[in-house]
Amino acid sequence: MKLMKKILILSCLGGYGHVAATNTLKQLLGAEYEIETIYPIKELRIFGMPTGEEFYNYTLARNWTRFINWYAKVLAFPIFAQREQKAIGQIERHIQEKKPDIVISVLPFVNYPASEAARKSGVPFLLVTTDNDLYNWVFGLEKSRHENFRVTIGADLPTSKGLLLKHKVDQKAIETTGFPLRPNFFHCKAKEQLRQQYKIPLDKKVVLIVMGGVGGRCAYSYAKTIIESTPDVHLIVCAGRNKKLFAKLKKLGGDLTVMPFTEKMDELFAMADLIITKPGPGTINEVLSVKVPLLVDRTKTPLFWEEVNIDWVTNLKVGSVVKSFRELPALVNKFLYDEGICAEVAQRYAQIPENHFADRIETLIQEMCGEEVLQTSSL
Repeated sequence: MKLMKKILILSCLGGYGHVAATNTLKQLLGAEYEIETIYPIKELRIFGMPTGEEFYNYTLARNWTRFINWYAKVLAFPIFAQREQKAIGQIERHIQEKKPDIVISVLPFVNYPASEAARKSGVPFLLVTTDNDLYNWVFGLEKSRHENFRVTIGADLPTSKGLLLKHKVDQKAIETTGFPLRPNFFHCKAKEQLRQQYKIPLDKKVVLIVMGGVGGRCAYSYAKTIIESTPDVHLIVCAGRNKKLFAKLKKLGGDLTVMPFTEKMDELFAMADLIITKPGPGTINEVLSVKVPLLVDRTKTPLFWEEVNIDWVTNLKVGSVVKSFRELPALVNKFLYDEGICAEVAQRYAQIPENHFADRIETLIQEMCGEEVLQTSSL
């Protein structure tokens, strides 16, 4: 009996994008590989305290993006630089203990220590990025000496491929696959079937508001504005794990469904005629897969590494940017009811390349591990 090869995933609990990427890898590869996950940033402790993944989620839920931007630009790099050797040692010990055939990172800040730990252990290192701006991901990578090192990116942008090249990552090591996309998004149920299942009206346009796994507070402002200005639509609002937001939304009334945290985002997306979201690349990536018009929030200062995603949507011409709640009603009506705009969005979607992450990831791992490449599909 052939032994299953083992993958060690380095993940992060800050936000939800890294967890989603981890879960996607498990879904795509779990039948062929034994997979274990560790959380290197959580293990790095400062003055005896965790480095703040929980605090990051707390601030994110409250839209304290200015504070997060300041922390990431001013404090994060010096803190991680001081703990570089500690991170290398911790990750190396995990590798020696778990004996993986390959290490995959889906998190920022510690990728040089991770690559160095993998190199010293003689294990391939694969970086699976989940942002279009890799400012936080490339820290220290110019020092990497790992020869069996590859990177997947979502799109060929100056802030992704350009930054990797600037940090001396070999162009041959960079592969544009699209971001990790959960398999369920390739097999969405029919819209009518799902609306019956969720008890959503069949005769109304559906607007989905999703502001991240921790449920951003601005979701309430979006819901309130649309209920007051566009009463002929049905709203689905994702509150994530934010219980206070969930309770507050329930009091709004109107034609509204409030959703707690769910892994079945593909079903919610498939029911929608318009999706409103923060400029996170993971959610935008999922919206692109279901080919629904998209409005991206810019009513507040975004996380600086998500700013590029606003330009991404604008350049793709599959939606628009919401800069103030005053313009929201007009944008909602435009992308729901203007037949010319809807036809233009559909035409633009037809020109966007399909996501190939699921098709490519297993073959890439086989190549890095020196295995015979099997022509199999992950979907």
